[in-house]
Amino acid sequence: MAGFGSAPGGSSPFGIGTPASATVPPDGPAGSRYLNPITRDYEVDETTGHFKQMPGTRQRVLLAVMTIRDSSGLPGFGVRMPKRMGDAFERQAENAVRQALRHMTDVEKCLLINSITVERGMGGRARVTIAFTDLVTGDQDRVRV
Repeated sequence: MAGFGSAPGGSSPFGIGTPASATVPPDGPAGSRYLNPITRDYEVDETTGHFKQMPGTRQRVLLAVMTIRDSSGLPGFGVRMPKRMGDAFERQAENAVRQALRHMTDVEKCLLINSITVERGMGGRARVTIAFTDLVTGDQDRVRV
């Protein structure tokens, strides 16, 4: 056609222009979306422009311990932390985390909890660190929430 060069062009409801090209998807096995335990949101890798990735088991552990028990559409899913930081808080919090992960440790048998550390913080906050072994891959990992 006369008047058109060899450059790609297109017409759309928003006008005429050159179509944008997408970045090449990352190669290798796809993981699960990275879930930031502080912001509780997904993150984008600044280099690739794609969602950051994390091992699937780590994501499942985070989802189980960051979800308030029975607040999702899955009955019994999540953690019910103690309401008060009394003398037995650390033991109660550890038991609550174990209960939240029971579907992975006792039912699916895909997770071995190596340790759970509960630290009291200021303002009624606590930090829980869970060290675990993914029994499917054999990898050791940990999460902190």
